[in-house]
Amino acid sequence: MAADWGKVFIGLRYQPYLPAYTCESLIGLVQFGMRPGDRRSFVYSKTMHKAANTLAREFLESDCDALCFIDSDAVFGTNALEELRSDPEGREFDVLQAFTVKRGWPPEPMFLTEAPDQPQSNDRLRGVHLVTNLPLDSDRIYPVDAVSLHFTLIRRWIFEKLLEAEGPRFTYWFEYSRDNGEDVTFSHHARQVNAKLGMTTRLRVGHVSEVITGWDTMVDYFDRKFAYAAGEPPASLERFKPYFKAQKQLAELVAEFTGEDAELVYQKSCTGVLPVADKWNVEQPQTVDQVRAFYGTTPQYFYDLVKWNATPAFQRILNRLAEVQGEKIFEIGGGLGTTTEFLATRGNRVDYYDVPGVLSDFAKWRFARLNGFSQNIRMVERGEVINGNGAGYDRVVAIDVIEHLHPDEFDPVVDGLATGLRPGGVLFAHNNWSDQNGMYPFHFDHTARWAAFVARHGLVQVDDFTWKKPVGRKESEI
Repeated sequence: MAADWGKVFIGLRYQPYLPAYTCESLIGLVQFGMRPGDRRSFVYSKTMHKAANTLAREFLESDCDALCFIDSDAVFGTNALEELRSDPEGREFDVLQAFTVKRGWPPEPMFLTEAPDQPQSNDRLRGVHLVTNLPLDSDRIYPVDAVSLHFTLIRRWIFEKLLEAEGPRFTYWFEYSRDNGEDVTFSHHARQVNAKLGMTTRLRVGHVSEVITGWDTMVDYFDRKFAYAAGEPPASLERFKPYFKAQKQLAELVAEFTGEDAELVYQKSCTGVLPVADKWNVEQPQTVDQVRAFYGTTPQYFYDLVKWNATPAFQRILNRLAEVQGEKIFEIGGGLGTTTEFLATRGNRVDYYDVPGVLSDFAKWRFARLNGFSQNIRMVERGEVINGNGAGYDRVVAIDVIEHLHPDEFDPVVDGLATGLRPGGVLFAHNNWSDQNGMYPFHFDHTARWAAFVARHGLVQVDDFTWKKPVGRKESEI
């Protein structure tokens, strides 16, 4: 059993305002939540890192064993400190943070882990880049790479280990470093001396916030209020847990392929598109071959697709194909093979294509494991895409892939897709031309080219994702 937290020094970082319910929380803690030997101190400062350093110096002058930082905008019960310090599993950690969310909107959890892929572009100069995770277990202590100081226990030895030669008066445990705040900087230094950091969901502390609200927040508020009043169940993690479970399951499959730890793959997938954008900005591919090589040799894109394939947005698109059966289908840009597998297991014959490299290698490995369905899948070469592969497909599927085509490659590829469709066949395409303010620098805006392609082949739009090839039109007429 690890050491108890011992006597605790409660350090309140006092901000320019102190709401009434926060005062009630603090009064209750002082009256009912302290053990004999505990101490407390309040420090006012407009800059919170100065308050944290002052409290740390006062703490080291005491005989207490641990410092519990509490922010003045925290809301908690009178027994909160006792719950945090008495958790047997929590004693395995050197820094233990109660669960809280960030101040502001949206209320993202302060559950921080270091991004596995740190930027290589100039953004690397901004400091340590972290990922905000979502705790799906309401009864667990999660290891973390950085903590918030909102309501957090820290063992004495960490402060002593990080003392500078000039002594406590001139030691700055908490300071801004690049774009990282004082809590992240302290966490980074604590990890350097082998401190173990954790965040518990067993103690949940509120966060007073000044929130700018608008139309969306109004609609969300009344939607949930009246839905609940009408008998619907209250909001719950169970509503969105399946998507995160699906991401973890796909991460486990990828880990089996790559030989990595499944949790590491999951963490890489949680960083999403940012490492992909960073690599694109570093390499800046210009030609068709360079763009194709980028997708074939960028592992960050591989992990980004793990996250994308588990999102509600992707699942909604996929469900539009749920009733498709008994067709001959071609999928371009098949990525991890999720859509191809989805269609093949429903009795369709599917030809899969993606650029040679890690994505197609994984998809081939994945398809080989589909006992009873692998014979429904065929891997095709790029030449078959350009040449239309025999003009016999009932359906061509292109989900979020056309925007990745280099402009010089656009016409031959999409013309090949249309040629590959039988008369009356269906083109199912979801396109995203936007770069979303630089988040997707590898997206090309083919709006005008797409409109010209549709007109050139006489495709008739059926709905947002579906175009139908006319019957009786010869390719020689195009």
